[in-house]
Amino acid sequence: MTVTIVDEVAAKLKGQTLHLPSLRDLYARWPNEISPHYDQHQKIIDDQISRRITDEHARRKAEKINVAFFSATWYPRSSLDRLETISWYTLWLFLWDDTIEDSAIPQASSESQPSTDKNMKIGWLHQQALRYVKFHLGLVSPRPAEEPAAPTRYCALFKYAAEPLRAACTITERNRLYQLLSSYMECCEVEHGFVSRASLPKLDEYWGHRLGTSGVHTYGALGEYMAGGRIPPRLFKTAEIASVWFETNRQVVIVNDLISLKKEMNKSLHSLVPISLQDTGADLDEVVRFLLETLRISRDNINSAADRLLAMVGEDPAAAARVQNYIGSFQTIATGNYWWSYTDCVIMMAFASPIHTYIMQHPGHVTGVPGLPSLVNGSN
Repeated sequence: MTVTIVDEVAAKLKGQTLHLPSLRDLYARWPNEISPHYDQHQKIIDDQISRRITDEHARRKAEKINVAFFSATWYPRSSLDRLETISWYTLWLFLWDDTIEDSAIPQASSESQPSTDKNMKIGWLHQQALRYVKFHLGLVSPRPAEEPAAPTRYCALFKYAAEPLRAACTITERNRLYQLLSSYMECCEVEHGFVSRASLPKLDEYWGHRLGTSGVHTYGALGEYMAGGRIPPRLFKTAEIASVWFETNRQVVIVNDLISLKKEMNKSLHSLVPISLQDTGADLDEVVRFLLETLRISRDNINSAADRLLAMVGEDPAAAARVQNYIGSFQTIATGNYWWSYTDCVIMMAFASPIHTYIMQHPGHVTGVPGLPSLVNGSN
């Protein structure tokens, strides 16, 4: 039996304990909230999932995502209707390519039928998905009379998010989202290549596609929509906006990859911690310390960029308020992701964490989310 690099790294990690401290101090000056619409939103989404997703496997997976809580913590200050939109966008992103074998591969002709090679099949799926997305975002002109076929049963979920986005977002916002979704799918193909070969990338290679596969930049494209106001277009050309987007993405990737390590041990190990161990030669504790310090630096970079952005619009109080709300929507992506990732993952590792103790002692403070401390209106 061939021993792969994944097997070797898994052997190094086996039996070790990842000690992850609480991140509450890291995020103490950022909003730690849950939407006041959470209970109502959860009822709406649960009802919609039961009606719109008829496949039992997909419905169970959708319910497991806990998308109402995801949306309510990522965007605690957004309106109820926009929480609904972002929830369906999130469900689509999580589900549409879940099962390649369930794909609606056309059989009409050899010209339309993709190769049986799995890598080429995934590439075909992404091309067809982008065609479907482009149509529903209203970016095809002239608009075809017929809707393109969704390449998978889950890809069709995109239309539930696209309709309100098409109505509320500018052509610039929708184009930006489309371009970033195209980049996301390209990065997914790169990741799939490593996973299918049972190989691990170098650390810089990993970051090169992981910042795409996270999907966080696509949420950045929806920042104005979720914040409820548009910022001056000139700001999108600044290094400060680029920094807010990039650093928020780093926040999400690091937190997700730290918290989900146990789950990755049973999969491909295509994750930040194993790749850092392999590429740097550091031990587990050293890797965790480095990543926690990276989170702190990243947070400070976001704060500095935010200050400079606000200074750019300081003479326009209305614009400053919109910019503040916009920046806040990225801060809550980071804090909300921490809470959602923590509650989403069954962590079987030892935690040197005050928050873990608190959760165990105060279960069920938020309806429908067992084991989460109260975050309503920023209390914690």
